[in-house]
Amino acid sequence: MQADHWTRTASMRGHVAVRADEAALPGLFESSEQEGVDAKVREHQSSISNIELTDHSIQRLNVSGRSLDDRIIAMSIDEPVGAGFQYRELEIPGAEMHFVGFTGFDYEDHTDLYLVNNKPFIDLTTRKLLDPTDKGANTTIEHIRVNTEAETVTVVGTFSDPHITTPNNIATKGDSSFYFTNDHGPHKLGYRHHLSPFLKDGEIGYCNEGGCRQVESGIGFPNGLSFGADGLLYVPSSFQGDVRVYRPQQDGGLEQIDTIPLSYPLDNLSLDADGDIWVPGLPDIQQTLDGFANPLDVTPPASVFRIKKGQDGYQVDKVLEDGEGEILPAATTVVHDVKTGRLFISGVFSPFISVCEPKK
Repeated sequence: MQADHWTRTASMRGHVAVRADEAALPGLFESSEQEGVDAKVREHQSSISNIELTDHSIQRLNVSGRSLDDRIIAMSIDEPVGAGFQYRELEIPGAEMHFVGFTGFDYEDHTDLYLVNNKPFIDLTTRKLLDPTDKGANTTIEHIRVNTEAETVTVVGTFSDPHITTPNNIATKGDSSFYFTNDHGPHKLGYRHHLSPFLKDGEIGYCNEGGCRQVESGIGFPNGLSFGADGLLYVPSSFQGDVRVYRPQQDGGLEQIDTIPLSYPLDNLSLDADGDIWVPGLPDIQQTLDGFANPLDVTPPASVFRIKKGQDGYQVDKVLEDGEGEILPAATTVVHDVKTGRLFISGVFSPFISVCEPKK
């Protein structure tokens, strides 16, 4: 394991940190596909699911095997309890949630969260769940509002649109609009769905109060996009191993102005308070795919990259790599807290969230 900048990795399950090699059983922070740090209120927010059901979701066309306890956990990163942290669960009223990715934007007194929700279709007459092998998942994007103390959650609205087909993640600048990636393009089912990374059918969509539309296509599995501190939109590819850089247009369209090669399959991007972009790499994509089917026994390797923008272009540094999957299995998101220097590393089929402390 390479750790040029980081040392002492622990994993969190509840209030107590445990060693990663001891965390064989599912815990409170398992199967966290997406996470983020609210620097203003000093909270770490993560979406949590059931690790044993990650391969049996609505996306996998198994409606009876879906997780029924997806939730958002808000953790106070300045309130340690032993080697862990205080946390609370955000209660989302009224809706059945099956999280994929989410993003947030901070205002003075609240945070707006946008969440990808893969829930089943329901017969409005009988209230019975419909067979997803006919239509695929009922994919929507939920807009919820959390007050600054993360005590109350309000559902603002739901975006349901024919262009929201295979959404992976979302990026917003807080102006009631957002971009999202369709990682399999318009294909929810069939051979085009399975071959879409090879066919480069992935898309970027744009939504505002007037509706949604496609604004970019031809990407091999576009993943967790993010705005940069420069106002540009950064979109990673899990198939092509690069990050595309776009300049948003006034009408919501996109102009591609650069490509950052990393030569690794990539997952969700995150922006830190210094303006650096952090991205997990997947060194062995076959082991990663095996992990979806057997999340508690397969431990894929993981990498962490930092993208720093300077006057001469982009500098890419591999900050950390666990080539054997010993401590950081299946990292799909990495978040950097500038104040403490900590890295929070989570994975959609990891049984815990790992915390890397900066080297003293």
